[in-house]
Amino acid sequence: MAGDLRRLQSRPESALQAEGLRARMAGALSSLPLLLRRAGACPRPSAGDCAGIPALRAALARGDLSAVARGLEALRRKHPFDAGQILAGGATPERLRLGAALHRQVCAGCHDAPAADAALPARDLFEEARRLPREEFAARLLLGVRGDRGTSWRNPFSDLELAALLAHYETGGGDGGAQR
Repeated sequence: MAGDLRRLQSRPESALQAEGLRARMAGALSSLPLLLRRAGACPRPSAGDCAGIPALRAALARGDLSAVARGLEALRRKHPFDAGQILAGGATPERLRLGAALHRQVCAGCHDAPAADAALPARDLFEEARRLPREEFAARLLLGVRGDRGTSWRNPFSDLELAALLAHYETGGGDGGAQR
């Protein structure tokens, strides 16, 4: 969410993309209480104000991106992202081969030729790996595809597969012979 907020604050390429980012953030804020409850952070579903989520929703609705940023940073400090298994290890030949295969089978169709005029374009993952902080890119891989009903799905990958994809994108597609 912090990455989407940064994109929104830096003025997206189009009004359509800004609208898409706002919608994706609103959706993420809707599911955040469930994720926090699963993590034991909001033990009572009827508590109402789970970690300040209603205040974050209200700030987003009124366009107060500074308040959203402060709220997300407070949540990040209290509930840090643990990408241990995804970030562990390195770009071994086996991981690179697996990452290349997964990219070709699952990711390339949308991400190798992203539609720039979409509300939530599927960005070039090699470029994103270079541009984003490593932990944020790993979090985006973990969250998987999110968008409209036509593209939304749960992330089917194991930590090993996510680590292989991360290695593949970080090395620019080098996998010992099969480039992207």
